[in-house]
Amino acid sequence: MVISETKEPTSAEADVSKRPTKDGPAPTADGIATKGGGFLMAPVTQEIFCRERFSEEQREIDRMVREFAVERIRPLGDELEVHNEELTRKILREVGELGLTGIDVPESYGGMQMDKTTSALAVEALTQSGSASWVVTFSCQTGIGSLPLVFFGTEEQKAKYLAKLATAEWLAAYALSEADAGSDALGLKATATLSDDGESWLLNGAKIYVTNGGWADLYTIFAKIDGKQLSAFLVERGSDGLTVGEEEKKMGIKGSSTVSLFLDDLRVPKENLLGRPGDGGSIALNILNIGRFKLGAADLGACKLSTDLVTAYALERRQFGQPIAFFEAIRKKLVRMVVETYALDSVIYRTVGLMDAEIAKLDEADPDYNLKAMAALEEYAIEASISKILGSETLFRVSDQGIQVYGGNGFSEEYPMAAVFRNTRIDRIFEGTNEINRMVIYGYYLKKALMEELPLRDAEKTWLQPLAPADGFLGWELAALDRARRLTVKLLFEAVSTYGQDLRNAQVVGEDLADLVIGYFAASSAINRIRQLGEAAATDPGYGSLARLIVAGYLEELWRIVYRLRPALLAGGFAQSFASEFDAEVHLLHLPFDPVVEVTRLTDDLYHHGRFRFE
Repeated sequence: MVISETKEPTSAEADVSKRPTKDGPAPTADGIATKGGGFLMAPVTQEIFCRERFSEEQREIDRMVREFAVERIRPLGDELEVHNEELTRKILREVGELGLTGIDVPESYGGMQMDKTTSALAVEALTQSGSASWVVTFSCQTGIGSLPLVFFGTEEQKAKYLAKLATAEWLAAYALSEADAGSDALGLKATATLSDDGESWLLNGAKIYVTNGGWADLYTIFAKIDGKQLSAFLVERGSDGLTVGEEEKKMGIKGSSTVSLFLDDLRVPKENLLGRPGDGGSIALNILNIGRFKLGAADLGACKLSTDLVTAYALERRQFGQPIAFFEAIRKKLVRMVVETYALDSVIYRTVGLMDAEIAKLDEADPDYNLKAMAALEEYAIEASISKILGSETLFRVSDQGIQVYGGNGFSEEYPMAAVFRNTRIDRIFEGTNEINRMVIYGYYLKKALMEELPLRDAEKTWLQPLAPADGFLGWELAALDRARRLTVKLLFEAVSTYGQDLRNAQVVGEDLADLVIGYFAASSAINRIRQLGEAAATDPGYGSLARLIVAGYLEELWRIVYRLRPALLAGGFAQSFASEFDAEVHLLHLPFDPVVEVTRLTDDLYHHGRFRFE
């Protein structure tokens, strides 16, 4: 999906190992680390943004939103998880009074225009409400519903609509998917033609799975002008030729609105074209980037809430004369929840920190500020896709393990985990399927390597250089991550050299490469976050166990993927003489501790605090 819009390299560019080096000084390690995807080419140890570096204003917003979510929304959970437009709108307007529905909208149009970190933490905090349906409605309103207008709208369009969206006076929806154009968003069939009088666009076709669609007052609808130029149009509810279909009968998020739209000579004022003719692809794909890290933030909040609920239940539920929390099989499940949730937290805020730092370099007075801000966000498409994949898959695992801890009660709708499990299943499909997002990861690495935007060839040359001694707090963890990073770089290099542009179609290999990247980004983000805590973490046994188990879990997955990838690359010409060196490197990734002991220590820490406390 995203790959099709990138520049196609020529056949001469296909083998990165044969490309000449660009003239000029090489970027510094810090410079590489802050480029999109550059974390893989830089040393493990990096200064990253994380929750512990929130400003006091961000902490206050976090507290305020959590309090509102718990005290105002959570008691309404049952009412919001059924189709209740009136109550949903009422709570959205109350949140609007706090400024949250306008958190990404410029102040001149009634919004707060906060940074992406604050935007992410607000979504995370709202998930403490426990109402996935309401959070989906809110996220659509503030994300894909409003942001196309924020970034691509004219001054007249913004003046007409943005204030209403920022206060939730109007609800917004985003209509892109079609029956034959889901992941292939650029292949949609809806058309737009100019009317005979030249004053209106006439849209024809149908859209499916439109979140907020049954309630929206303003739609962003995508269609191809004359069947060729993919474009976006702002359409008001009640427009002539627009028919809203029946509500979908869904597995989860039952309290949100999801409908089809039918366009039958739908008449749209000429001035409601969003951006220029043909801008639709850029609008669609770039707005989805923002939706991806926000979805990851929402999943993060749900992971924390679920971990707290499951911990409390495990300590309360007794079998064989003791709380089930103290059986090792239950400890193992709870440890996985804590470890994966901490890594996800580290990834989300490292990603938005990179985005905020890049946007902060721009001049807000620049007439092209919004377009440059969008380009800054696109720079981190790899990290945004990682956030979405990791968030959706972590919450799915957390909820699945949570149901198992609850036992028979987990399968009952009278207890909370069944709803979490149902509701999160859509997250692996929302904002581009996880298959598409994995293609984004390895596709962007392919492009950046071939275009020499990232120094893959130079990074590969360092793979067998001696490692620094593994001394002191986190010494083993950092050394293991550095070795694993070099293995990942080597495998990525060999895949690009072997497949060239065909790597885009080698999806089995590509998905494994993407998973190696995801695992490394998650583990390195978590360990750097712990490292930055310094003495506070070094003297806290809970952080020590957390760090060791994060890296151990990552290495376990790395070993599995490496041995699955190796035959494919050997078959493609991977030198046999290299294979023995490669295997030796893998076998050096051993564990110098007993993970069973660390599981006990970390769960004892969890039970002592009674909740997920690493924030």
